[in-house]
Amino acid sequence: MFLCLFLQYDMKLLAVDIPMASGTDQRLFLIGDEEEYRVGGGLISVLRDPVVKAMAATKEFDNLDRIEEEEDAERELQEEAERKHREEIKKLEKEGL
Repeated sequence: MFLCLFLQYDMKLLAVDIPMASGTDQRLFLIGDEEEYRVGGGLISVLRDPVVKAMAATKEFDNLDRIEEEEDAERELQEEAERKHREEIKKLEKEGL
């Protein structure tokens, strides 16, 4: 037996921003229009803008993480080489004594 619950929403605005190769996003209104978008003194854009900026920053953060990981790997290789060098010196000193 399946129990399904359907809720009905009264949407006044449903829009999709489509990134364009030209650099200017295009907004497609599925429900509502530009007038509905501007209701409340542009509150929707005020709420939307930080999300869009955070999504754009994701790529920058990913690049910074990649650079940091590469630097960490390089540092680990250097530390390993230094450790091996010290061990070789100790070994040579013991053999010489």
